[in-house]
Amino acid sequence: MIHYYYSDGINEFGPFNLNELKEKALRPDFKIRTENKSFVATASSIAELDVLFKKPAAAVQNVTFQKQTNLRPAPQKSSSDKLLIASLIIWFTTMLLNAIVSAVFSYSYSSNNQYIIMGVINLISAVLPLLIALSIQDRTLKVIGIIISVILMIRFIFGAVQLMTFSF
Repeated sequence: MIHYYYSDGINEFGPFNLNELKEKALRPDFKIRTENKSFVATASSIAELDVLFKKPAAAVQNVTFQKQTNLRPAPQKSSSDKLLIASLIIWFTTMLLNAIVSAVFSYSYSSNNQYIIMGVINLISAVLPLLIALSIQDRTLKVIGIIISVILMIRFIFGAVQLMTFSF
């Protein structure tokens, strides 16, 4: 029976027979020598050791399947999706509230309450640009989006305050 020694490049291990080598985690680039020879070769170049590096057909299929599934990662729910949905909900709600307030006060003369309520609703909608900017994935574009959204928020807040002060 042939005994083998292997080296991982730093240490040498052995002696092992072929069955014992099957239990070791040998790589094809490990250096191998036999007990009666000082010749050292890579494990992949020794014909008797080919069985150590051939994978069974089922294992090869599994590896192929894993590589294919890794190409298309499963979609994940991200916080940006939630921010976009929240933006749309806020936008829809503020538009609906503005329409309701306008309809309720249209039957009477303009009152201060109408402008105050609409101003508050517009203050709430001023958050929309920031929510949309925060949902951007790319870091550089997110910074640009936040800067633009802050400018828009200032404009929307100014408009809402102006709407509320016309009531007085």
